[in-house]
Amino acid sequence: MRLKMKAMLAAAGVALLFAGSSAQAGVIYATGFEPPTFTTGLIAGQDGWSEYPSPSAAAQVESAFVYAGSQAVDVIPALAAGQDGPYKAVSTAAPIVVQSAEIYIASSTTQSEWQFAALGAGLTGFAGGIDILANNQIELIAAGLPIIGTTWTRDAWINVALTLDYATQTFDVTLNGVTIGSNEPFCGDNGPCLGANVPAYADGFFDSFGPATNGGITGVNDIGFMDNYSVSTPVPEPATWAMALLGFAGLGYATRRKANVARAALAA
Repeated sequence: MRLKMKAMLAAAGVALLFAGSSAQAGVIYATGFEPPTFTTGLIAGQDGWSEYPSPSAAAQVESAFVYAGSQAVDVIPALAAGQDGPYKAVSTAAPIVVQSAEIYIASSTTQSEWQFAALGAGLTGFAGGIDILANNQIELIAAGLPIIGTTWTRDAWINVALTLDYATQTFDVTLNGVTIGSNEPFCGDNGPCLGANVPAYADGFFDSFGPATNGGITGVNDIGFMDNYSVSTPVPEPATWAMALLGFAGLGYATRRKANVARAALAA
């Protein structure tokens, strides 16, 4: 009887482990910027969104160009004095966070630099992200700001996903599901990326550096759009659940085998 009870407790422990993982997995925040939660106009103040450095016509909810649904967000560098864009504060202590969005950046005669990034509280401390340069090169927001081989395709919707691991202080980046950076160290600060610890996820940021880019050249006339923004924790892979089920099956077999051995011993 004691053998059977130990097996049952072990099975229960494994079940609780996976139940806990399941409870923590999934969407923390997601939006397509749709009505009635959002209305066209300044995004600042809608559903907890803010704009850096302050609310302006440079970042708005609009209905003229979208990835899906009827509304998206635009960022217009020509209407900004410098770096400008919307950000969303999300409070979570999840050890792994995925921040993703559909991003569209239009080509133009004078292009600006763009950024999609995850930061700590109060936009302090970069966890990870990418900069899309005026020449469409992509640099990782990590030590040394390394340029990767893949270039950004303008005039197309691209899914950007940042997988941020706060235990290892590293991040991965995918574009349309293709990994372009893996196990990159957190930048850690708002300057030279010295690797200071970023304790938890707090802010997601999409912005343009506007007239401040290209050596201070003014007259930038591109535009960026964001849709289907989400912050989530990873959902366990099917293989993980398969291993769990195999574990349960093995525990069940072990329970039956021990019970048979006990009955045989009593019969003897």
